[in-house]
Parts: sequence; C-alpha cells; structure tokens
Amino acid sequence: MLTAEQIIGWLKLQPNSAEGGYFRGTYESPLRIPIPDSAGHADNEVRSLCSAIYYFLEPDSCSVMHKVTGDMIYHFYAGDPVEMLLLYPKNDANRYEICIFSNDIALGVNPMKIIPGGTWLGSRLAPGGTYSLMGVTMAPGFDLKDYIIGRRDDLVKEYPEQTSLITDLTRV
Repeated sequence: MLTAEQIIGWLKLQPNSAEGGYFRGTYESPLRIPIPDSAGHADNEVRSLCSAIYYFLEPDSCSVMHKVTGDMIYHFYAGDPVEMLLLYPKNDANRYEICIFSNDIALGVNPMKIIPGGTWLGSRLAPGGTYSLMGVTMAPGFDLKDYIIGRRDDLVKEYPEQTSLITDLTRV
C-alpha cells in the first residue's frame, strides 16, 4: 500500500491553503459556455464547460466549509472513508446531510456523491483514517469568483443543529 507522501508526490499534489488538504487540477474543458447575468457576473462572461481535480486528505487536515455555484461530482479513489457535512440551500427540502464517502460498497456507501451548486460542504477523514484520495468534477468549470469559504458564526446561525461539525470544519 502506498503512503500518503508517495501519493502526494506521484500525483504532484499541492497544499490547498484556502480549504485544507492537497489538490491538483487535472482537466479544464476548452469548451466555453456563457454565464447568465442573473448569477451576478459581468455581461458576456464565459466559463469552462467543466473541470476536474484530485483532492487528498490526511488526519491533520480537513476540507473546511465552502461552496461554489456549480454542481460538483465527488469521486472516491483510494484510502479511508471521509465524513462529509452538506448544508443545503434554504429552498432545498433537506436542511443538511452527514454522509460517509468511500469506495467500500459493502458498507452501503457510494464511491460517487453528487453535490448541487450552492451547497455548503466540509469533510474530514473518518476516525482512525490515514488518508483519502478523491476527485471532484465541476460543471460549469471551477472559477475562483464562485468559491466561498464559510464563516463559522454565519453557518452556526443558519444551521444551529450542526454546530459541533461546523465548528470542527471551519477556521476562526
């Protein structure tokens, strides 16, 4: 079995200083699509049709609460299960979801998770885990303008039932 350091080196992953963990962009579609003005973007702004990254977590890191406007498809490749907290937008039927993300189908989990745009997301290794290698595909493609790191106080105010996990998955 490969070590975390070997995987980080082999895949040329870099620290994600904003969110935590490690990542590397792997794909950005050359196809461009217009972004509707209603999304708060400039007239005639275009974006990549889709993009993809590797994402890697170790025990001393987490993916802090964040959201993007586009849909995300998470893929689980290797390692130990990840605990994900999803805080859905106000108009969604579900307020939140805590899911275990893994490729161990025998445990009743799925190796792919669809996360609608506008959903707050944070994740960490399940207790006892050593690392997890995942991938994220976004549509439309990632744009830093649409990336927001969650503020602890704001998230706790809106989702008080998840105060403990929000606290663990945010920075002061």
